[in-house]
Amino acid sequence: MRAYAETTHRVDLKRQFKEKQMGRPLRKDVNGIDVIRFAGTNSTDTNAGIILKGYFAADSGLNADYMIIKQRGANTFVVLSAAKDTFVDGETITGPTSSYFRTGKLVVGTPNAEGEIQMLAYLAGGADASVTAIAKITKRVATDFSGNRYTWEMTNFEDSAADQIELTLIV
Repeated sequence: MRAYAETTHRVDLKRQFKEKQMGRPLRKDVNGIDVIRFAGTNSTDTNAGIILKGYFAADSGLNADYMIIKQRGANTFVVLSAAKDTFVDGETITGPTSSYFRTGKLVVGTPNAEGEIQMLAYLAGGADASVTAIAKITKRVATDFSGNRYTWEMTNFEDSAADQIELTLIV
């Protein structure tokens, strides 16, 4: 008869049920341009900011002026409507209260349900036909809803109207 050890080997629950990790959090793109909160153009300042579409009932439904305040996960963000972050008298800025912050998750189509946000990016070249919805994003890699992975950076395309995310396919 075969003898077995009387002590059992226990597996740590953290190792057994390991959660997915977000990766490197969003702060700046690969060129050092800040992508959190500020909206502008990187040709005139270093605070570009990523603009998102979002649907939140508290902000009267669909709006296209949300900026990222904080990244909660690879596809979840705390956002703030640019309309809630305004100048008081032209010299001082009113700090937004936490009641204006919204938490949203990235979706492929136009947001039409509470808590949905959409991040659009463009393949290198900038043609309108190259618009891609982002499913998840980290500091260096963006992934679309088809599973394609891209490196990304903030750029200013031909129209110079705003900064946009430019994607380069990783092969």
